[in-house]
Amino acid sequence: MPKSDLAQEANAEIQQAGEVDLLVGISGAVNAEALQQQASALLDGLRKSSGVSRIMIAYPESGKVEAANSDLVPYPLAASGPVNFPWVVSSIALKAICSLALDLNAKVCVALQADLLMLSAERVQMLTGPVLEKQCDLVLPVYPSRKFDGLLNHSILAPLVRALYGQRVRYPLAQDIGCSPGMFQKLSVPVRSREHGDGALMWPSVVAAISNYKTCQVNVDAHHSTQTEGLELSAVLANVAGAAFTEMETYAPYWQRVRGSHPTATSGNIDQQITGGEPVDAKPLIDSFILGSRNLQEVWGLVLPPATLLELRKLARSAPESFRMPDELWARIVYDFALAYRLRTINRGHLMGALTPLYLGWVASYVQEMAARSPLAAEQRFEQLARTYEEAKPYLVSRWRWPDRFNP
Repeated sequence: MPKSDLAQEANAEIQQAGEVDLLVGISGAVNAEALQQQASALLDGLRKSSGVSRIMIAYPESGKVEAANSDLVPYPLAASGPVNFPWVVSSIALKAICSLALDLNAKVCVALQADLLMLSAERVQMLTGPVLEKQCDLVLPVYPSRKFDGLLNHSILAPLVRALYGQRVRYPLAQDIGCSPGMFQKLSVPVRSREHGDGALMWPSVVAAISNYKTCQVNVDAHHSTQTEGLELSAVLANVAGAAFTEMETYAPYWQRVRGSHPTATSGNIDQQITGGEPVDAKPLIDSFILGSRNLQEVWGLVLPPATLLELRKLARSAPESFRMPDELWARIVYDFALAYRLRTINRGHLMGALTPLYLGWVASYVQEMAARSPLAAEQRFEQLARTYEEAKPYLVSRWRWPDRFNP
């Protein structure tokens, strides 16, 4: 069936459904057989335990499911471009799901990853309950992880969102979310940066912050597999960190007024969310940093102030066993690259490539520091880093407003 015909068929099914209480949207290509098997149990469980009766499950039209009832409907999913990063596909799907929820006048909307790990009555309820009880507008999960997992999130994304927007959330780019009508109305409309810029990602936590909507978190027991496997680190950094930098430019008038941060209410099982993990060899990471230090001095000199360059040279000469990148240095590096991204000091692709060995240097430092320490210490370590981002924010604001002041 041609795509246009399928889209028309999907729209017809949606219109026939009328209004719903809950829309559950799958944000990416789905295993049709698995979805069909889990859908009935999900619907039965939710209707019995949550008091929600009118429920619809929406999935991308490419995963056509031969459903026995009208509770499962396809929705059109726009193409994501030549490189199908999973989080980009999910962001595009999230906008479509929120638009659909708006059309259906839903009371609450949930978007879930396509692996369907969160597609159970209990887990969906965790994302919908706080919204239905009017406790918050956006519900984000806190996933269990090992202490060496998700380091891009823990070292850049989460502390950046905390420092800039005052949101203390563990996973600001989570792909399983629950949201209120006000929230999915905001998410259904693309902002300027996503229409024309490089940032193709949806940041629900940022949208909630600038809209003065309340965010809460729930501890969940679903551990999604890594989405970066098989992808080049520089490409991942360019796409994810680059999108965060684009959001910074879009919302600069807002975050420059934000002072400090506030805790986010978190529910669910409060057992420790970070566990132990397999040891990581820091030597290749240090070697990559040292190689970058040799080959990228000219590029780094266009981005980083002389004092930062001096610290990096000292770090490159340090003994491998004592290799440590101070939090203050790392936070300033991220802020300086965000500024260079905004000013287009060099080609953005080259810029993010130059950030890669610096990021690997931070990872090497963290790995060596935490190798023999407990998961609880890792939790505390991430909190310490996030506080450092907050404390260094005046540096970012100064450089953002007067970038030439720090030029050599």
